[in-house]
Amino acid sequence: MLDKIVRQAFHNTVLKSAHSDLRTIVIDELGLRNGGVRADIAVVNGRLVGYEIKTEKDTLVRLPLQIQAYSEVFEKAFIILSDKHLEKASAILPDWWGIYKIKKKTDGGFTFSCIRNSRINRHQNTFTLAQLLWKREALDIANSVFGNHVNSTFTKQAIYQLLSKSFSQKRMSKFVIQYLKQRNNWR
Repeated sequence: MLDKIVRQAFHNTVLKSAHSDLRTIVIDELGLRNGGVRADIAVVNGRLVGYEIKTEKDTLVRLPLQIQAYSEVFEKAFIILSDKHLEKASAILPDWWGIYKIKKKTDGGFTFSCIRNSRINRHQNTFTLAQLLWKREALDIANSVFGNHVNSTFTKQAIYQLLSKSFSQKRMSKFVIQYLKQRNNWR
C-alpha cells in the first residue's frame, strides 16, 4: 500500500467535491512550522483542514510531532490509516481528530470509511499559522494593519511574531486562508 496511490485514491473519492469547488484549494505536502513538518493533504476553503496518511508501510514514530504541528495550524484534522495502525493511533490522537480507515478492494483500488468525524480545534497557534505565509504576504498584512511602518528588512520571524501578537487565532486564520487561496506559484 503506497502512500502515493492511497493519496490519489483519496483525492479521487473523498476529496472529489473539494477539487470541483472553485472556492476551495487542495494542497499536497503543505509545509508547517516553516517546513519542519509536512501535512500530506490540506484543504483550504472557509477553514484549514489537514489530512495525515499512514499506510501499512508507515510507522507512527513521527505521529506525535505531526499531531502537535497539525493542532497548531488546522481547525480540523483527519488521519487516514490502515487497520494496522488503528488501535495505536486512536490511543494518541486528540479527540477532535477524525479518522478514515483505508480498505483495499479486490480490484487493487481503495475505499475510505470515516469511523470518527473531526470536531473543531480551538487551540490553533497564531505564530504557527503566520508561518504559512510567505514573507511578502506577512509584510503586506503587517503594513495594511500598521500603516506601512514595517519594512522589508524585518526578518520573517519578526514579522510572524508581530502578527501573532496582534491577532486572534480566528483573524490570523482568515488572513492565512485568504493568502493561500490567492497564490499562483506554490513551489
